Amino acid sequence: MTYLAWAINVLDEKDPIGPSHITVQLNESVYLGLLITLVLFSFGAWQYIVQRQEIERRIIAERRARHLAYHDSLTGLENRRSLEEELANSLESGSDNLTRNAILMLDFDHFKKINDVHGHAIGDAFLQTVSTRMLQVVQMKGSVGRLGGDEFAIFLKNCSEGTDFETIARKLISAICEPIDIAGVVLMPEVSIGVVEIAGSGSVSELLRMADLALDRAKSQQGSCFLFYESFMEEDFRRGKALHQDLSQALRLGQFRVFYQPLVNSENGRTSSYEALLRWIHPEHGLVSPMEFVPLAEETGLISSIGKWVLYQACRDATTWPKTIKVSVNVSPRQFLDCSLPSIVEAALAATGLPANRLVLEITETVLLHESEANMEILRKIRATGVAIALDDFGTGFSSLSYLQNFPFDTVKIDRSFVQRIGTSPRSEKILQAIMELFTSLGTPVTVEGIETEAQKEWVSRIGCRDMQGFLFDYPRPLVDIPMLSEI
Repeated sequence: MTYLAWAINVLDEKDPIGPSHITVQLNESVYLGLLITLVLFSFGAWQYIVQRQEIERRIIAERRARHLAYHDSLTGLENRRSLEEELANSLESGSDNLTRNAILMLDFDHFKKINDVHGHAIGDAFLQTVSTRMLQVVQMKGSVGRLGGDEFAIFLKNCSEGTDFETIARKLISAICEPIDIAGVVLMPEVSIGVVEIAGSGSVSELLRMADLALDRAKSQQGSCFLFYESFMEEDFRRGKALHQDLSQALRLGQFRVFYQPLVNSENGRTSSYEALLRWIHPEHGLVSPMEFVPLAEETGLISSIGKWVLYQACRDATTWPKTIKVSVNVSPRQFLDCSLPSIVEAALAATGLPANRLVLEITETVLLHESEANMEILRKIRATGVAIALDDFGTGFSSLSYLQNFPFDTVKIDRSFVQRIGTSPRSEKILQAIMELFTSLGTPVTVEGIETEAQKEWVSRIGCRDMQGFLFDYPRPLVDIPMLSEI
């Protein structure tokens, strides 16, 4: 059949008055545009005028525009708009009792640090690699999309009754967390997953919020894991929101307290210093865990003013102690980035009268992600006052060991995670012993955190460490509850 005959057949079903636009597909990539007009000539006859135009480029451009509107340009996965529309259509059409659907929301731990340390090109390659791994696990079971940044979602749809979403989540973690080598940079992915099974009614926004709540809970567990949504998470969310609001008033209302935990010499049992630890006594919720409110303080920027208050309070308290006892105060990454930190420390010492050699500031490896001259200058200025610098939670950060060459810390505190594996992980024991040997050779004193049992104490003593901290010796306590402090 000719294009004209085909067009006339189509036009028979239409109003012949006025021009008609018809698109004819010749093959997969080539289209024709036909403009057909019925014209009355002077001799009284009606005739069809057909204008033919190839519109392949326009169709391809439209397809590309639609693809970009519904897909992520970096990974090629569906984007948020596409997933939400797909989920909405599924909810509208409903599902039978023989199939099951679920939403998995994923977030990669420490992704920002990958960008900060290695650059955005490595970060982009990382996202592309983990996207491929997710697709390989999900295959035809559903859709994978990137919501933004390092947050992804998977819509598992029309799965059989016997489908185990827990098994799929485990397979995702196993596949994603394999090492990634990008141009010689080896990355160890860590992913948190929140899962919500779609049952009954619910809007798209509600379901995504539920998956997000489960994801937030999974992220708080630290390390790669997944959690299913449970109703109690709603209460936790409301509590967190309320704490977020109350935190801004907590300092003004005098709700913060400083507790102290001793650092003990295991050979003679003497306390050499106390670490100042912030606690929030909430009028409604009582003692709020630092794991719960410190991240909120960091997020809102309140940590700077709160940290300054802790510094002054700890210095003030320490002036009443024996002169042989030091006090150590934690400095958050956000505090450290404040170039006025050295002057704040000097002002606290001057205001309280505490000698500089009795104050230790503890910083984590996180603040050394950028081994910039500005960072090193802050450390040098603080140390020039006579204040000691301790590297806290060693072994959990992302910095290279080069900072040990650039700045000689006065002491290093080894993270409790190594101690917890003593007796169960020979590999962790070897790492702990190697760390101890490294700092012994550098002449840097070491404190091991997290000592809770006599067996841990004895093992750590055998590898040459005498300075320890942990529940075995004492829990963090208010100053008034530390017995005989003035006689130590």
